[in-house]
Amino acid sequence: MHIARKALETEPGDPSISYNLACAEALAGISRNALLSGTDRLYRIFWFGGMSGVGKTTAALTLAHRYDLCLYTVDARTYEHAAKLPADPRTLDEIWVHTTSETLADWFDAGSRERFRLILGDLASIEDDAPVIVEGPQLLPDLFAPLLPAPDRAVYVVARPELQQRLVKARGHGVSSRTSDPERALANRLGRDEVLVERLRASAAEHGLPLVEVAEVEETLPAVESRLLPLLEDWRGHDHGDVSARRREENDVRLHQWRAHVDAAGIEEAGKLELACECDRPGCESTVLIGLFEAEAARGRAEHLLSH
Repeated sequence: MHIARKALETEPGDPSISYNLACAEALAGISRNALLSGTDRLYRIFWFGGMSGVGKTTAALTLAHRYDLCLYTVDARTYEHAAKLPADPRTLDEIWVHTTSETLADWFDAGSRERFRLILGDLASIEDDAPVIVEGPQLLPDLFAPLLPAPDRAVYVVARPELQQRLVKARGHGVSSRTSDPERALANRLGRDEVLVERLRASAAEHGLPLVEVAEVEETLPAVESRLLPLLEDWRGHDHGDVSARRREENDVRLHQWRAHVDAAGIEEAGKLELACECDRPGCESTVLIGLFEAEAARGRAEHLLSH
C-alpha cells in the first residue's frame, strides 16, 4: 500500500488527518520509489525505538555494518534538526529543576513530534537501495504506526526498572551537575523516564507493536537481530551495492554532530570517537578510533577512514 493512500484512510473530522496528510507529503519521495521486492519502499525501513541507554545505538550500528544496511540515528542529527526548529530559550534549571517528571515527559513527547516531520523528510531523501534501520528514543509508536506496512517492521526496547535507574544515574549526571540542584534534577530525570516507559508500553500495546524488556544492555543486540533477520532474507541474496559510500555517509553525519557539539560547548580537546571502517568489504564491522581534527583532515584530503 502506498503511504499516500494509507495516510488518507481516516474518517472525515478525524483529528489525525492533518498529521497523516503531512506524513504523506513528507514521504512522497518514498512512496514513488519501488523496492527490490516491487512493493512500497517503506518495506525497507526497520523502526527501532525505546528508552535511552539500553544499547539501541550500539545495536543499530552493529547490525547496519554486519548486514550492509543504511543507518539513520535520530540522536546523530540533534544539532542539524535544532537549526531547523525554534530556539529553546529555557535554562537548564528551568528544564530540569523547576519542573515535574510529568512535565518533562510532556516536553519530550512534544519535541519528538516536532522532529518527526524532519525525520520523515530525511528518510525521503535517501536514494540508497539498501534497507534502512531508523533508531532513536523519539520514535513514538503513534507517530509512525500509520506508516507501517506491518507490525514486524518495528521493535521497542526498554530496560527493567532496576537497570533503567542504573543507566540514568550513569548517564544523567552530566546535565544534572550543571544545574543549581543536581539531586533534584537527577530525581526529575529518573521520574521522567518512568513516565515515558509507562507511556511507551501503553502506546506500543495499543498499536500492536513488539516491545522487548531487557535485564542487561547486552541483551538488546540479539533481541533486535532476531527480529530483523527474517526481514532481510531477500536483501542477503542481493548485491549490496557501494558499502564504502554507505559507511562514509554514516560517518559524515556523526562527524557533523560531533563538530557541532564541540563548537556549541566550546570544547578544546575533542577526544576520540569510533567511526565505521569505510572499506568496500561487505559485512565489515571494524571501526576506526580517531580524533575529530584528524578525521576532518582526512576528509579534506578525500581519504577513506580505514581500519585495515
